[in-house]
Amino acid sequence: MIIGVDVTMLVYAGSGVANYTFNLVKTLLEIDKKNEYRLFYSSFRRPKNFYCLDQLKKLGGKIYDFPFPPSLLKIIWGKFNIIPIELFTGKVDVFFFSDFLRPPLLKGTKGLTTVHDLTWKLFPEYHTKDVIEAHQKKLEKTIEFGDTIIVDSENTKNDLLKLYPQTKPNKINVIYPGIGNEFKPNDNKQKLTDILKKYNTIATNHYSLATNHYLLYVGAIEPRKNLTLATEVFYQLITNHSSLSALKFVIVGRAGWKNEDVFRSIKQLGLEDRVIFTGFVEDEDLPYLYRGARLTVYLSSYEGFGLPPIESLACGTPVIAGDNSSMRETIDKKFLVDVTDKNKILEKMKYLLSNKIKINANEIQERFNWRESARKFLKIINDL
Repeated sequence: MIIGVDVTMLVYAGSGVANYTFNLVKTLLEIDKKNEYRLFYSSFRRPKNFYCLDQLKKLGGKIYDFPFPPSLLKIIWGKFNIIPIELFTGKVDVFFFSDFLRPPLLKGTKGLTTVHDLTWKLFPEYHTKDVIEAHQKKLEKTIEFGDTIIVDSENTKNDLLKLYPQTKPNKINVIYPGIGNEFKPNDNKQKLTDILKKYNTIATNHYSLATNHYLLYVGAIEPRKNLTLATEVFYQLITNHSSLSALKFVIVGRAGWKNEDVFRSIKQLGLEDRVIFTGFVEDEDLPYLYRGARLTVYLSSYEGFGLPPIESLACGTPVIAGDNSSMRETIDKKFLVDVTDKNKILEKMKYLLSNKIKINANEIQERFNWRESARKFLKIINDL
């Protein structure tokens, strides 16, 4: 069987969709030597230290790399729905899409797409107009063409059936994303110290980072993640509790959209020296930042899956996460909190910081495993 995959989202290195696309395709190429994989990629630019395409090629993927700007693809595929993607890759049996666009296919080719979440539908105020329109058009075409759909959680499946009742339930398949083998406990203190020093060079006036002396957030800086709320609670924590007054708050990830309130809050609270923005972090460094943290903070209002809290727990570091959406099915309740109640968040944070919380990292690794995700994906392909 010839399987086409649109891997264009790899250009957004560090994003959840890019990580999902890379790890799923990488694992498929590792375990499936029977089928042929044709990988379509289109972008003018390459992220810094971009190794993804080369690695997928070494594993046997056939790369079809074109310098088409995203704006052009949005017009021909998003607006006008013309020019089948297979004119660039050749005819395939199945084409898999993981975000934004659903290009036309040649007759007889089956479509498969992942719907990561419906935040753009549930919380339109958190998104820009073009993002909402792109997702809306893609999902409408996905349903219209009768594509098989993969979702990251039961919660997203329920949302999809509720918001788009015309979707056939038997077309929706739940496959949890996995986490990499590098997300596990590790007591290499020297390596951890080196990584912390590396990301302590962001600004000369920051307090020095030290193991167990910082809170951590990983993800995009956008309204849904409630980082303004997180910084306000952090301020109360270090101001009113002397035993926690030395803590820092490390924020890992790229600036997303509509994030002005986060930076304004930090300035108003006088936290410029206590909140450290690392920007994009290399994949190999991220597990060490999790391990060095005292607590991972993830007060999101909604997640289609929510990978960072699971990665943190797999590294042995406790989390505080929103008691909502998919996080209710993927994270133990002892780590969840009502994100609409600031007092409850503060109390839960104090509890998690003051007590040794039991975490079964091996169980988390086994439950969220990319090989298992890839095997389920292949079963869906074979059943089409």
